[in-house]
Amino acid sequence: MDKKNKINIPYLIIIAGLILIIIYLFSNGGSGDDITQVSPQPTGLQPTPGTANEPVLYTGEIPQLIIPRGFAGFFPENISGMRRVTLLIDSMDSETEGRFSSNREENFNVLYLSNSVQADREVEYSVYKMKSPEAANEVLEYYTNIRKWNTKPKQFEQLDNFTFWIWEGYLEGSGRPDGIYFYWDSTKNGSFLLDEKISGSYIAQAKTRLVCLHGEAVYGEYFIMVDVHAPQENIIEFSDMVFEEAAKQITSNTI
Repeated sequence: MDKKNKINIPYLIIIAGLILIIIYLFSNGGSGDDITQVSPQPTGLQPTPGTANEPVLYTGEIPQLIIPRGFAGFFPENISGMRRVTLLIDSMDSETEGRFSSNREENFNVLYLSNSVQADREVEYSVYKMKSPEAANEVLEYYTNIRKWNTKPKQFEQLDNFTFWIWEGYLEGSGRPDGIYFYWDSTKNGSFLLDEKISGSYIAQAKTRLVCLHGEAVYGEYFIMVDVHAPQENIIEFSDMVFEEAAKQITSNTI
């Protein structure tokens, strides 16, 4: 092999190597795009266009509320023209993590809603019959002294000094978000609330943010929860009216 050929051999090797690299890149074996490519999600987790959960207004007949015997005397028939439906939420059980379930005999829950589909106020009103007055007071003790939620007494001297213990949730920014739906379960003939949107029927939707003011009380062996929600500018006036109506109704009840 002459000197000229010896000189060309290294160049031939370099050229051959470059050709192999070019072929590899064109085959996508080492493309820059492949470095940042995200693996596709499983088909079942990918959102499908046009299938978002959109609640629909319930157009069926809402049955007349029938309150069981033993509970009817606790619920005002009319709070400033609001409609009443069964509430399918057990707030006490969830808030106390079932702590008092063994001492509870039964309960009934009512949702008061604005007559309009666009709700600007609502009241969740629940009455729990406990096994004894002592058991009812244990629940109130949990709310007032153990958890220290309801610490402000609202007393009605003209009504045998009946007292609601108040939690001013609106001072802590607590309440219902603007646009929350009040869903309707046509199987159980009742309403419930969810923070997230689901594909179901609804009977009302909050037209604004509704702040809260909650009250708990005891009457005999009954533990009572009245959770008031209204716009910030109306919460004090509206809750005062609701608690007074509730106190009148409760103290007029013979148990």
